[in-house]
Amino acid sequence: MSLSAFQRALSDMALDVRLSAAVRNEGAKALVAYDLSLLEQQRLTDISQQAGLALLCSLTRGNRFAPIVEAFPLTCELLIDCLRELLDELWSKHRPNNYQLAGEEEAFAYLLEDKIRRRELPHPYVEEVFCYEHECFKLAQLLRYVSSEALSRSGSEHVRFAYFRHDPRIMLPALENRRIPPPDLPEGHYLVRITLRNDALDVELDY
Repeated sequence: MSLSAFQRALSDMALDVRLSAAVRNEGAKALVAYDLSLLEQQRLTDISQQAGLALLCSLTRGNRFAPIVEAFPLTCELLIDCLRELLDELWSKHRPNNYQLAGEEEAFAYLLEDKIRRRELPHPYVEEVFCYEHECFKLAQLLRYVSSEALSRSGSEHVRFAYFRHDPRIMLPALENRRIPPPDLPEGHYLVRITLRNDALDVELDY
């Protein structure tokens, strides 16, 4: 028994809605992974019944989701029907290692890469859209380490390519307008060029 174990359990309940629900429904049974006294188990069970914890979970989820949807807005739109389930799975496994909740984008990308590899995602376009946005994200990450002024002075362009099996000239605008693309998009070999110029991404869909 230790104060740190109690604090870790309470933090995990705020971060993981599945754990909060399990403690609320099952009590101490859901807390066996933590070295807690009977009194601490009862306190956490009581906390799980409080409306304040539900509000804290909602605020935490919102803060964790914001960088994900900023990095992968089209992927999130495409997976809208199963997005909550995916996020619940992600946050039941991935625990932030910093107070700023940084790194959620990378954790989400890792989960999707695994799901795509296992063919566990429902939409036929998800691999193309995710890979495209992942390349955009990698380019945008350059600005974390190099200022836009430095990129401009270098006179160089940073370029990545994304490959599509279905026409991105239809697919991407539809998702940008919050519409799911039709299931019968033309098939072929499409190459999209993504260029980082200064602090903006330039996308050539018909490259």
